[in-house]
Amino acid sequence: MSYAADSQIAVALGKRIALERKLKHLSQQQLAEDICSQSMISSIEKGVYIPNAVLLSKICARLNISMDSALLSHYPTIDGFDQFNTTIKALCNQHNYAGMLSYLDNDGLVDRLFKDEDLQTYYYYYGVATEQHLDDTQNSLRYLRLAYNYTFTAQRKVVTPNEILILAGIAYLETKFPHNQAGLKRGFTDFKAALTLVENGQVTKYDENSNILYYQFGLRLLETKQYTAAINIISKGITWTTTHASYYMLADLFFLLAKTHEALNDTAKAKLALNKSQTLADIFDVSTYPF
Repeated sequence: MSYAADSQIAVALGKRIALERKLKHLSQQQLAEDICSQSMISSIEKGVYIPNAVLLSKICARLNISMDSALLSHYPTIDGFDQFNTTIKALCNQHNYAGMLSYLDNDGLVDRLFKDEDLQTYYYYYGVATEQHLDDTQNSLRYLRLAYNYTFTAQRKVVTPNEILILAGIAYLETKFPHNQAGLKRGFTDFKAALTLVENGQVTKYDENSNILYYQFGLRLLETKQYTAAINIISKGITWTTTHASYYMLADLFFLLAKTHEALNDTAKAKLALNKSQTLADIFDVSTYPF
């Protein structure tokens, strides 16, 4: 079973830094000024060298790349509702789901939403908050399915990144209870449907939040002791993430891979994957999800 080597991680990181630098119209020399040499920036962007945490943090600060740990790479937003977007992001990052439910229940908020995409975003957050604060999986699924159905139709050839995010969330909750065979079957069917859409290029654009799909799918496979399938999905997720020059969820995917190898008593592969997870967590200053 193959997954991203150190060289692939270095290449993914290098591509991300090069992309951000060019978007900000900086030369390599301008980015390197007072931080390191221009040749060092060149080596990093070419994937020849992985910078240490101190050097990377300085580069990211100049490029204004946030390395803060967050639940999502970015949060679904509603156009023209800046206060809503700012408030929801803050509540998510604070894990304040009671506050989120209170805010979403604010009189008149939902009545000001008219577009299907906006109502989808509203009910997505309502479903997330219902699960996280009330641990009410049945109603959370009801809200997430409502959100999904606001825009999804079987006749469409492609779906949006938000629809993939919501479908993955639905599948994750459907497979929450291992003893529920009907739920497991529905959930794994939904996971496979979302994965097929992503890997067949039937999504309107690449979105880093799609990395979550591989993690959630792999975690549920691990929890239900489908170890070979779990390794396959997690490894696909690592390759998917690095291919798109992303670091989001990468440390978590390696951590999950380590736990799967541990379950199979393959200590050598578990140690290798865990070392990669810890290295990435240190570089990007993130914490892996506990489970």
